[in-house]
Amino acid sequence: MALKVLFNSDLWVKIVNPLEIIMKNKMLKAAVAGLVLSLSHVAQAGVVPVGVQNDINFSTVTADWGWTLCHRSNYGSSVSITDMFGTCNGSYVMLAGALSSSNKIDTLAAALFSDVTAYTSVNTTRTSNGAQWYFNGYSMGFAGLGDMISQTTADTAGLNERDRLSWHTSMSAGYWNQNSALSPLHVYNGWRSGSNYSIYEGTEWERLVFTYNAPKNDIPEPSTLAIFGLTLVALGLRRFKKQ
Repeated sequence: MALKVLFNSDLWVKIVNPLEIIMKNKMLKAAVAGLVLSLSHVAQAGVVPVGVQNDINFSTVTADWGWTLCHRSNYGSSVSITDMFGTCNGSYVMLAGALSSSNKIDTLAAALFSDVTAYTSVNTTRTSNGAQWYFNGYSMGFAGLGDMISQTTADTAGLNERDRLSWHTSMSAGYWNQNSALSPLHVYNGWRSGSNYSIYEGTEWERLVFTYNAPKNDIPEPSTLAIFGLTLVALGLRRFKKQ
């Protein structure tokens, strides 16, 4: 979920307008510089979107959110699970479906790699980061928060709903060998991206996998940093004026 820096405009004018006072005081100048540096660091932090998202620009995911594309293949092809995630080295992964001719991603969701690839029995899901995830020898993918799935063998529930993605899986490369009691070894074509389904052949639709390595330490919200920093500046100004 993207974070925004929120300021009260009146407070900002009262505190920051006397720039000449701040610039004359080394301590206050250092405080302001530290605040700006902290906020710029937060602005550069990546974004892990919560829940299922639709119609997101490819550049938003990579340039604005800080994710890296680690796999791309068409819906009509087969790929091993090992190869699909082979260069996805981050702690989070994002699964997505998109038209190959479009710069927008039709449907996407993200969660910890360990949750996305955790085995689930047929027609059951695991809740993670605002979506329902499933992964077995019938199919893999996600549905919207609170949604039920119907693996026959891909998810055929809610065919008019856009908050679903489902890829057929197999125990063998290049042909059907499905077993819902096991974790899958291969992705074997289609099947859906949002409300687009029965995608079996051709190169019109693409499977996309992105990776993101979240920082180990949580970063405070920008608003928290701003309030703390501006409070220090205000206290400094007050002390300076008394002198």
